[in-house]
Amino acid sequence: MKKLLSMILVLVLAFSLAACGNTSNEPAPAGNDTPSGGDTGAAFQPGDIIGVSLNSQASERWQRDAATLEAAIKEAGFEPMIQFNDDNATVQATQIENMVVAGAKAIIVCPYDAGSLGTVLKDARDNGVVIINYDLAVTGSDEVDYFVGYNNREVGVMQANAIIKALDLDNATPENPKYIEMFAGDLKEANCWYYFNYANEVLKPYFDSGVLVCKSGETDINQCTIVDWELTTLETKFNARMTGFYSDGTRLDAVLCPSDYFVGPVSNFLQDYGYGTEEQPMAYITGNDCYESVCWLLAHDLAGMTVFKDTTLLSSACMDIIDTLAKGGEVTGLEDYQPDEDYDFVLKAKFVDMFAVDKDNLKEKVVDSGFYTYESIFGDVMPEEEE
Repeated sequence: MKKLLSMILVLVLAFSLAACGNTSNEPAPAGNDTPSGGDTGAAFQPGDIIGVSLNSQASERWQRDAATLEAAIKEAGFEPMIQFNDDNATVQATQIENMVVAGAKAIIVCPYDAGSLGTVLKDARDNGVVIINYDLAVTGSDEVDYFVGYNNREVGVMQANAIIKALDLDNATPENPKYIEMFAGDLKEANCWYYFNYANEVLKPYFDSGVLVCKSGETDINQCTIVDWELTTLETKFNARMTGFYSDGTRLDAVLCPSDYFVGPVSNFLQDYGYGTEEQPMAYITGNDCYESVCWLLAHDLAGMTVFKDTTLLSSACMDIIDTLAKGGEVTGLEDYQPDEDYDFVLKAKFVDMFAVDKDNLKEKVVDSGFYTYESIFGDVMPEEEE
């Protein structure tokens, strides 16, 4: 009975929104069969719904994105419909279906499981909805009109180059190598492959020459992944490596982490092993996303670097696309982007800038820009760590 009532309510909502949103006598647009980045035929009007599908609401990162997107959508005269999937692919697919029923003209989608949304996105596009893939790439399906995000392959390159510079690998010798351990995020997220594999590609010549060594031998992404980003799994794996390979007094020089979500915990683990002192300086830990707490660690020599991604640039790029389409224009400034090398399709992408941040340029990038305050980064009290 409850299921029947729910279906009736959804149908009533769909018909009422359709009546409000289509006041002319002209029929609604036909389905969308155009290729990625093509003319969608969408007719945007002030007050139209723009859907936003993001990941866990517990994450500071996605809260920040939601706030900037909501403000940008409202400023442009549209109605935001923002939902979080709480890291559940089934929930996300249902939410996107409901956005289509509600009459959304565009949906901004950040996938939790990169390869799980092909069917629901196709249905949305068949109903004339513009799909903007946001930040984390959809894979296994070309049912996307535009991609807006960072060239996340470059994150791994930035992280690797920072390690090369910090460890002075160009002047290292096999007789006195530097030691590194590596971790990857959950492989359901396409970006985790980019971060890890492109960092590994840059570091490979140093591994091959013997000046960079991973004592655990775990350099394959499947060995290094932390399923579901579980911090207890990270701690277990980290401790196993430290006790198994570094208890002989070998110094661990660097830790490749895909995200700031791991940086704080890894820094804490290393401090438990005596790192972060004048006698035993902290290993060089890489990050990504510029958490406030990680910026504090950089300022206090307890981490190495992060990647600063200004999320306001993402929301602006999304609204530029929607504004152009609303005016009947052609979206320009697009690049071809192949999110998954196992598939032969490309997306039309708008990339926005990101920056490697370390202690040397920390004040310029995140304080002088107004992103964080001087006191929160350089003060004595570490900000509360983000989820």
